[in-house]
Amino acid sequence: MNNSELQENRSLRFAFSKTRIIKTLIDGILIALAYTLAYLIRFDFNLPDVHMQILEKTILIAVLLNIVFLNFFRINQSQWRYSSIQDLINILGVLTLGWIAFIIYLYFTNSMGFPRSVLTVYWLLSLLFLGGIRFLPRMALKIRGSFTSGLKRVLIIGAGDAGEMIIRQIIKDPKLGYMPVAIVDDNVKKLKTKIHGVPVLGTLKDLNHIVKKSRIDEIIIATPSANASEMRNIVLACETTDAEFKTVPGPKEIVDGKVEVAQLRKVKVEDLLDRNPINIDLDQIKKYLNKKIVLITGAGGSIGSELARQILELQPEKLICLDRSENGLFYLEHDLNQVNSQTNYTTIVADILDKNKVSRIFDENKIDIIFHAAAYKHVPLMELHPDEAVINNVVGTLNMVQIAETYHAEKFVLISTDKAVNPTSIMGATKRVAELVLQSYSAISKTALVTVRFGNVLGSFGSVVPLFQKQIARGGPVTITNEDMTRFFMTIPEAVKLILQAAKMSSGNDIYVLDMGEPIKLVNIAKRLIKLSGLEPYKDIAIKTIGMRPGEKIHEELWNRDEVPLKTDHPKISSAIGNHYNHWDLMSQKIAALVEMAKARNTDGIINNLKRIIPEYTPTDGAESQRQLKNTKNILVGQ
Repeated sequence: MNNSELQENRSLRFAFSKTRIIKTLIDGILIALAYTLAYLIRFDFNLPDVHMQILEKTILIAVLLNIVFLNFFRINQSQWRYSSIQDLINILGVLTLGWIAFIIYLYFTNSMGFPRSVLTVYWLLSLLFLGGIRFLPRMALKIRGSFTSGLKRVLIIGAGDAGEMIIRQIIKDPKLGYMPVAIVDDNVKKLKTKIHGVPVLGTLKDLNHIVKKSRIDEIIIATPSANASEMRNIVLACETTDAEFKTVPGPKEIVDGKVEVAQLRKVKVEDLLDRNPINIDLDQIKKYLNKKIVLITGAGGSIGSELARQILELQPEKLICLDRSENGLFYLEHDLNQVNSQTNYTTIVADILDKNKVSRIFDENKIDIIFHAAAYKHVPLMELHPDEAVINNVVGTLNMVQIAETYHAEKFVLISTDKAVNPTSIMGATKRVAELVLQSYSAISKTALVTVRFGNVLGSFGSVVPLFQKQIARGGPVTITNEDMTRFFMTIPEAVKLILQAAKMSSGNDIYVLDMGEPIKLVNIAKRLIKLSGLEPYKDIAIKTIGMRPGEKIHEELWNRDEVPLKTDHPKISSAIGNHYNHWDLMSQKIAALVEMAKARNTDGIINNLKRIIPEYTPTDGAESQRQLKNTKNILVGQ
């Protein structure tokens, strides 16, 4: 340690000692004052000479005993401006010990005639004075805050633990720029109560009235345990006011149950669609992945990259991230470098259609588990390029399954979609064929082949929410295809957690379907995003209906017509039991015919063969019209 550091440490110790000495002197003066006042009160401020003598003989002992206990228990190490109820309890205990010690002293010194009432009053006054002096700075800060201009008058929704934490921090630190004025809570038992002096003035239905009456500038939503439906109601109530509003994090973001003002943020659409934490046994999944080499295809995509992040944290022996997009892998590498993990990982630019290169990767790495997330997913675009959809989604999946079998991989997990259910699009139909590849190949495979099916994920590349946000940023209009259109939504981290859980659960030949909750109207999401941007739908930002795009459904489904949901050990995961193909020979012939049509760029042949494989596939008229339009414009098909 250099001289400047030593000097600084000495200065700090001196400042600390000086502060404690000053606090001790103040405590001594207050204890002496309490003792003297106790005597004066007892004798109506007309103290007899005999008791004046007793007071003079005992006051020093009374002060010293309490000072000794106060310092022994380090009461003065606490900062008075941050004094709490716990500090008051500590003072109560220490003063009681000093009081008892003083009584013992009086007993053994035969102080006859000492008034017992003085002892009681002395103890009460000591507690009042020492407790009061410690809370005085907090009271001064609060009074100063009440008269300080520029502080935002805030209302807190939620009189629970999170609300209490927020209010306590605001009161402690005026620099945060807030002044808590009111609380609302739907628990009627909390009405007319107070938290740190802030009153609970009403319930959510009273919010608009309270905001106006109390001149509220900002609302803080402090209900981290609220479910999606409750959160939507809260936000709806906030939107009826003129005040800004923010929220504390949801349960997935809170660490150690602590909520801080610094965590406050604007409400996100994810808060309105998903608030409940997903419970999975990470320890069990970590044990399952222990000493495993894991390959992710499509690792640069939304699902693939989140799979990579979460798997890396679970520390398998090795992680291999494969994608043909160099951009996706570039950004993935940057993210993975931030993950604190001892796992060795590598990124590989490769195409799942390049069987030789993928085989070499398997040959060089004894891959145990494959998460197959590589696929074309954009519905209208695949209507224009059905050949590419077949080659990538079907042939690519078949390549990966066969290579996994050849190199004795333990498990292969296909990431599927709700668009594969009773499909109306090329994209959905090819993903359904990919599911059937796994189902039928399971009859001859020693590799456990697993399918995990779910709906839209929030924030994925090209998904509806980022598209709406871009349209809002440009000033609108926000375009929707049909006012009645609904979609299932899930956050990407949540989906990936359930994928990992399903992968661990399965022994092969399973289709797992994730619980997506209730479907939500896209027009409602558009309205909500506009409002969360501080704008008014149809007034500040137009919402325009442009008609359904080729291949789209009004409502997506999670179960095929012949499938029956079966419960599993996890409440958010069901197994799809149905009449799936189980003869690979028959399926391989049908796929060969489909691939032949794709290689020939024969759209009609592709559709007819898809119908043979998937009887429930019903192409939309719009898709056919768009393909015909493409042909008349002589649009080049292919990459």
